[in-house]
Amino acid sequence: MTAVIASLGAALIAAAVSIVSLCLQRKWKKDDQSAGKLDAISTEVQSVKNTLTEHIATDAEADAKQARRRIIDFSDECRRGTRHSEEHFDNVLEDIDAYEKYCAAHPQFENRKAVQSIRFIVEIYDECKRKNDFI
Repeated sequence: MTAVIASLGAALIAAAVSIVSLCLQRKWKKDDQSAGKLDAISTEVQSVKNTLTEHIATDAEADAKQARRRIIDFSDECRRGTRHSEEHFDNVLEDIDAYEKYCAAHPQFENRKAVQSIRFIVEIYDECKRKNDFI
């Protein structure tokens, strides 16, 4: 009888170990699948982040080019004798600030296209301010 009880005990222990092992294998398999899904999600998030970073950089460059165009156009108007209000000067001076900040932060950006225009606008602004000669 003792041998039967010992055999049953051993069988129960073996069965319990098998059940625990099977459960652990299933959990590990699920964890592996979850890890694979997390890796895929992480890769997709990184891809979206890279795309967004590129898009932001492209927009910032486009904004700088538009500011440069407005600066050059304003300078051309001044050279043709068109007078401007102080508010219009303030707007173009904001463009100049934004453009110069972008150029300082991006040394590879072609910057020499508006240097003379900026200098001319600032000179005209200073003269108008000194004489109170805005329209």
